[in-house]
Amino acid sequence: MNTLDHRSLNPIATFGLLVGGSFIIASLLFILSGRDVVMNPRLNNVVSCLSIIGCFMGVKKFRDDRLAGSITYGRAFSAGLKIVLLATVLYSIYTFALYSARPELMEEYKNIMTVMIKEIYGEISLGIPAEILNETITPLVVAFSEFFRDVLLGMFFLLVIAAILRRNLPTPARPNPSDLNA
Repeated sequence: MNTLDHRSLNPIATFGLLVGGSFIIASLLFILSGRDVVMNPRLNNVVSCLSIIGCFMGVKKFRDDRLAGSITYGRAFSAGLKIVLLATVLYSIYTFALYSARPELMEEYKNIMTVMIKEIYGEISLGIPAEILNETITPLVVAFSEFFRDVLLGMFFLLVIAAILRRNLPTPARPNPSDLNA
């Protein structure tokens, strides 16, 4: 059975909050250093690395502290997914607040999206005027896209992390039948 210590916060919640907080701190450090945060591949790589490290450490701590050192692949994956979900919800709320508070970031995001669409589809008319595209891209859409991207990347990394961290219970030694007759 699980050994629960009710005096401490659940490692899953703790690491979910820590990972989400580290995403926010990384973004703030990019802003303070004068670097772009709008679709910045470096920031996305930092967030991915923080996600991998946080999930690995969180699932390992959960396994060692709460499950006496044994965890199945499915349970490790689900614990890591909970960490990723909590972290990405926190980061998405921050992203929504950031893009709502700073309209220049929203305009930069819309400009980049327009350029990307023109590069992908060329001058072919998509049937969607640029004005409609600009109206549909809102801070909520940006936050949702961050959430979706981070959850999918986290799930991809968790496929490997759960395999690395799974550990079955040791099987108890069976008595030798010849020892019972003696």
